[in-house]
Amino acid sequence: MQAQNTDISSEWNWFKSLEDRISSSDAEELLENKQEELQSAKDIDRNDIESKVSKELAFIHINKTNNLEKAMSLLIRALDIDEKTENETALIFTYIGFYQLFEQVEDYYYGKEFLEKASNLLRNYDLPPLRLYINQNLGYTYYKTGETGKSIEQHQNILQYAKAERIPKIEAKAYADLAYIYTNENEFDKALNHYKSALVTYRRIQSPILEAECLNAIANIYLMQNKLDRAYENYVIALDILKDIENVEAQLAALYNSVGRYYLKQDNAERALANLKLANPLAQNSQNQELVQETYALLSKAYKALGDYKNALEYSELFKALEDFLQKEKNDRSILKMQSRYSINQKQSLIDQLELNRIQKEFELEEEKRFKNFLIIMVALIAIILLLIFTLFILQRKNNAKLKEANLKVNAQNDELEDLNATKDKFFSIISHDLKGPLNSLTSFSGLLMNHTSSLSTEEIQMLAKDLDKSIKNLFTLLENLLQWSRSQTGNIEFTAEEFDLTEMLNENKKLLANQAENKNISIEVKNTKSINAKAHPNSITTVVRNLLSNSIKFTEENGQIKMGVIEENHRYVVKIADNGVGMPKEVANKIFRIDTKHSTQGTAKEKGTGLGLILCKEFVEKNGGEIWVKSEEGKGTIFSFSIPK
Repeated sequence: MQAQNTDISSEWNWFKSLEDRISSSDAEELLENKQEELQSAKDIDRNDIESKVSKELAFIHINKTNNLEKAMSLLIRALDIDEKTENETALIFTYIGFYQLFEQVEDYYYGKEFLEKASNLLRNYDLPPLRLYINQNLGYTYYKTGETGKSIEQHQNILQYAKAERIPKIEAKAYADLAYIYTNENEFDKALNHYKSALVTYRRIQSPILEAECLNAIANIYLMQNKLDRAYENYVIALDILKDIENVEAQLAALYNSVGRYYLKQDNAERALANLKLANPLAQNSQNQELVQETYALLSKAYKALGDYKNALEYSELFKALEDFLQKEKNDRSILKMQSRYSINQKQSLIDQLELNRIQKEFELEEEKRFKNFLIIMVALIAIILLLIFTLFILQRKNNAKLKEANLKVNAQNDELEDLNATKDKFFSIISHDLKGPLNSLTSFSGLLMNHTSSLSTEEIQMLAKDLDKSIKNLFTLLENLLQWSRSQTGNIEFTAEEFDLTEMLNENKKLLANQAENKNISIEVKNTKSINAKAHPNSITTVVRNLLSNSIKFTEENGQIKMGVIEENHRYVVKIADNGVGMPKEVANKIFRIDTKHSTQGTAKEKGTGLGLILCKEFVEKNGGEIWVKSEEGKGTIFSFSIPK
C-alpha cells in the first residue's frame, strides 16, 4: 500500500507541475520537444513513457492549442496503454484528461463518467489533495448536469475535509459554493447562513477582496427578500473594504451596480444614477463585457426613471449592441464546440471498443482466477503430502542449519576483525595526514623563536606567539575531530544533525589554512556572501571542507587560485571547491575515494600525504546522507563537490 501511495503521489506531482508549466508557458515552447520524446518512446518500445508523453501533449492541446481532436487521439492511445498494462495510477490521470476534454466542449454528462471512474480508482489510494481536486470538479460537473443533490453532497465532503485538515481557504470557498447553489435554488436562508460562514473565514484569513464579494452576495439576497436596510449596510461595508485596494475594478463595478439596483428599488433614481456613473468606467476598465452590459441596462433604467429618455435610449442601444456582440461570440463558440464535439464523438467508438475489451479482459481474468484457485487447492494437498514425507528430514535439516549458523558467525567475526584492522590502519594514516600541517607550523614558529629571538622585535615575537597559539588551537580542534571519527568507527558516536551556516564554515576554513595558502601565494575566494543555513553534523562537515581545501592548496602551483561556494538544488546543498592546479588523470580520479587502492601523490611543493584524507571525506559525507564526487582534467585543475541533504 505504501508503494502504491508513493506511485500516485509521484503522478500527482507530475500533473501539478505540468499544470504550472502550461499556465506559464506558450504552446509552441511546450510542444517543441514533446513530439520528439513521443517518437523516441515508440522507437524504444517504452509504453509507460509513451503514455505519459501522450497525456502531456493532450493536456497542452486541451488547455493551449484547443486542438481537441488531436487531444482525443492522444488520450485514446494513453488509455489503451494504461488498460493493457493495468497501471491504475496512470489511468486516473488519463480519465482526468478525458474529463477536461469533454468539459471544454460542455459535454458534462460524458465528462462526468470519466471523472467518476477516476474517483472510483482513487478509493484504493490515500492522497487527499487529489481526492479534493476530483471532488471539487465533481461538485461543479454535477451542478452543470442538474444533479444538485450530488453537487451539494460533494461540496459538503470538501467542507468536512477542509475543516478536519484546517485549510480555511478551501473551507471558505466550499461555504461560498454551497451558498451560490442554495441561492439559485431559492433557498435564501441556507444561502445566507453559508455566505456568513464564508465571510467569517475570509475575515479570519484576511482576504479582503473575497470578503467584499461575499458581502455583496449577502446584500443581494437581502435585496431579493426586500430587506433593504440590511442590504444597504452590507453594500456600504463592502465598498469601505475595497476603497483602498488596487486592481479591483470588476468587484467595485459589481458593487456600484448592486447599490444602483438598490436605489432603483427605492425609487431614488438620482442616487442610483450617481452610483451607476461610478460603475460604468470601472466596468469598462475591467474588460468584463457581461458586467458592462449589466451597467448599461441599469443606466438605461435610471435615466428612464428620471425622464431623460435620450440617455435612456442611448444606453438601451448600447446594451442591445453589446448583447448582439456577446450573442454572436457565444454562437461562434457554440459552433466551434459543436464542431469539436462532432469530431470527438466520431472517435468515441474507439473508447467504447476499449471499454468492451476491458470488460472482456476482466471476465477472462475472473475465469483465470477460478482456475488458479483450483490449482492452489491441488498444490495445497500435494504440499501436505510432501510435508508428511519430509518430516523425517526435519531433525537433519535443523542440525545442518545450526552448523551453517555457526559457520556464518565465525565468518562474520573474521570479517569484523578485518574491518577493525582496516579501521586501525586508516585511523593512524589519517592522524599523520591531518596533523602534519599544524605540526609543521608549530615547528616553524618554535624554530624562529629559538634561533632568531635576538633579531626579533617585541611586536614580531608577539605576532609569532599569536600564530603559535592559533596553530595549537587548530591542532587541538583537529585532534578532537579525529577522535570523534575514531569513535564513529566503533559505533560510539552518532552523526547528529545541527543547524549551522555553510558560508561561515567555508570562511572559517579559509582562515584556518590561510598561512598554508600564503606560503604558495595562492588566493582563496568564497563565492557566497549570504548566510546558508544547513542541517548536518558540523564537525564532520568542517573536516571534509578542511581536507578538500588543503588538498587543493597542495596541488595548486604558486600564484594559483582556489574558489569555494555553495549551490542550492532541489533537495540538497552542493559545496564546490575548485582550483586551477595540476589536475589528475581519469584513472586516478576513479580510485581516490577507495580504501582498497591507496593513492598518494606529492603536491606542487613536494608536500607529502597518505592518500587517505579523501577517504575520510567520503566516509563523513556519506554518514551525513550526502555524496562526494570529483571532476578533474590534467593541467587545468580539479573541482571537488559534495552534497548535504536539506
